[in-house]
Amino acid sequence: MTASITPAEIFQAYADRLELRWVTGRRAAEQRQIAASSIRARPSLIGFLSLIHPNRVQVIGEEEGAWLDGLEAKIRWEAIARIVDAQPALIIVASGLEVAEDLEEWAKESGTPLLTSARPAWELVNFLQYRIARRLARSVTLHGVFMEIFTLGVLLTGESGTGKSELALELLSRGHRLIADDAPEFTQLTPDTIEGACPPVLRDCLEVRGLGILNIRRMFGDAAVKSTKFLRLIIHLHLPGEEPPGGDRLHGNIGARRVLDLDIPQINLPVMAGRNLAVMAEAAVRDHMLRMKGFDAAAEFVERHGRLMGDRE
Repeated sequence: MTASITPAEIFQAYADRLELRWVTGRRAAEQRQIAASSIRARPSLIGFLSLIHPNRVQVIGEEEGAWLDGLEAKIRWEAIARIVDAQPALIIVASGLEVAEDLEEWAKESGTPLLTSARPAWELVNFLQYRIARRLARSVTLHGVFMEIFTLGVLLTGESGTGKSELALELLSRGHRLIADDAPEFTQLTPDTIEGACPPVLRDCLEVRGLGILNIRRMFGDAAVKSTKFLRLIIHLHLPGEEPPGGDRLHGNIGARRVLDLDIPQINLPVMAGRNLAVMAEAAVRDHMLRMKGFDAAAEFVERHGRLMGDRE
């Protein structure tokens, strides 16, 4: 389903924070929607009054109000008609300005939700741009266990039976934190940022075969659970017969997985008897953090080996 939000939901969520008050269109506020598909049709979901590229939420501040007041009566009437004809989901008169009678009349006739606020227009735009964009951001649910390991958001993936939950439990006992088990939800907040969170119904819970559902918060304390984290790394567990292609003993089996619009680094770890997966996962995260800082152990080793061979010639 396409993510959307209505003016009624905006008012309910932020009326106190933004000092919003209804002028007209309260009933219509539940019908008009601001949807993610609007991004393709309009350059902005919310912004200052624009007649060329109308926003879904039009904010009228002091400058916009002064511009309207400076127009001749006929031109002003046409301008307000163009604002309403664009069918915005919501109009907000900001900065404590009085709502003009002609604007209110047009809003009533067209059923356009109209609000007023004592807050400055720039504050409304900045606040609502972030909140609405976050609400409408693209999201996806992935199968795995999402954890914070050494302050890094790491998704543990693998086929059923590879030991993801057991690995997560061992990492928890070593001081790392659980974010979501089984079905973490990931949302792309910016072009280079994906945030992972836990669905409310699964919060604080971890399923381990043989033990059932465990409440991690009750077992390990509040510090063992975190609400959200940016996704930075994927550790994929696989059985020896299902080894992913690529990789070598020098560089390891490192690749990438496409999540929404980003390629997330992925490290493939084979599950074998006698291996301590918790230690390997910690080492994988530490090595990835070094790579993020520009240090590559394999490249340094190759360079060192090259210098040694050169000295022997």
